[in-house]
Amino acid sequence: MLRQISACRHSVFLRASTRGFHAASSLLTHTVDALDTNGGPVREYKRMVQDGRLIDDAFQRSIVSKLDRLYQDLLVFTPPPLVEPSPPSYFSKLFGTKDPERVTAPRGLYIYGDVGTGKTTTMDMFYTSIPTTSKRRVHFHSFMLEVHARINHFRRTHHAHEDPVPTIARELARASRVVCFDEFQVTDIADAMVLRRLLHEMFVCGVVMVTTSNRHPDALYANGIQRESFMPCIAELKLKCECVSLDSGTDYRKLVRESARVFFAPITQNTNDALMAVFARASQNAQVQVNGELRFLGRSLRVPRSARGVAWFEFSDLCTQAHGSADYIELARHFHTLVLSNVPVMHMDDRNAARRFITLIDALYEAHVVLVMSSEAEINALFTGEFGGKKEGGCVGEEEVFAFQRAVSRLVEMQSRKWITSGRNDVLAEHAQRMDADTVDQVLATN
Repeated sequence: MLRQISACRHSVFLRASTRGFHAASSLLTHTVDALDTNGGPVREYKRMVQDGRLIDDAFQRSIVSKLDRLYQDLLVFTPPPLVEPSPPSYFSKLFGTKDPERVTAPRGLYIYGDVGTGKTTTMDMFYTSIPTTSKRRVHFHSFMLEVHARINHFRRTHHAHEDPVPTIARELARASRVVCFDEFQVTDIADAMVLRRLLHEMFVCGVVMVTTSNRHPDALYANGIQRESFMPCIAELKLKCECVSLDSGTDYRKLVRESARVFFAPITQNTNDALMAVFARASQNAQVQVNGELRFLGRSLRVPRSARGVAWFEFSDLCTQAHGSADYIELARHFHTLVLSNVPVMHMDDRNAARRFITLIDALYEAHVVLVMSSEAEINALFTGEFGGKKEGGCVGEEEVFAFQRAVSRLVEMQSRKWITSGRNDVLAEHAQRMDADTVDQVLATN
């Protein structure tokens, strides 16, 4: 399903690549004085600690200092222009061609560690501090959807013998010479086989990569089908990126948890009444559309109830039916608030539903959607069962458990007062800002 992406969406990606062409040819033309004007990651980290937005953490400081080093390197780095390869001539075929000269780019950073320790926060400091438009920050799920869309479009518009990967790598490099990936993970054989060549070609083009992940590169695609074919990609990742661990032992998402009540457990009549009250408040009591449709990429998604940017789904609507990342990303793009009711405790037999639930949470989190949810159990008890062994064609059980730990951490953050006040629902944000932390739940659940 993830591979069936229409040419329409791809054209959007191509237009974005074209817009980035001129910026890419002169990556960072600023002098070192730009550090004093805009500040680097270290300066921004100190500012956020002083403002009380972050807790000073020695582990985070060590990562930020490495990002600052990369920031300084990029300030004086000007990559050569990307040149389209010319068709082979008679003499080049006869005598051979010289290998293209590789671009020596600054070494990137691969930040891995446990959930909630600040990997994404530190990477985002680096990203926002870089004084260039030739940069991109993207969740890895979304990036792979784009890549497969580009491949499908290429194969429809070129001869069968032509290789799409080098062309796509150059397009991506022209648009963004610095790429920041959030949540780098490889669990699918199709992704693994594309990445092993795509990342190589992007590095050849001089792309600098910074990424976060919950896994060390050596643990990527663990127990995956034909993993030996993916090993060169892991080796090149470690060569082109310094691998650093951010495991301070503190989950800051849990630490900043506050009492903004948007999650309700267990499921009772009172819980259902509370959800209805939050739905009404979040939608400003607007008229409810029943069984509407979202149409995108040649497909449609039924929305049971919606009103003024707020949608209501049952868990079974979104997680027990055949939906994937493309559906959830579109949903998050269209609605600023999602009510998800009757989330069950998931066991080994619910592996497919659990996998979809994890993907849904990732999409909602990336789009900063306000999530209102009712469930059979508290967040930390939603997923039970031990997994081991290999799952054909997809995640192994170990990968799923690890991914669910990340989802739990994100769910904890998404129920915080801070998440709501900075969210896309102005009504809930305004009410949460007015109330002390102990009374927010009463406000949200009162119509």
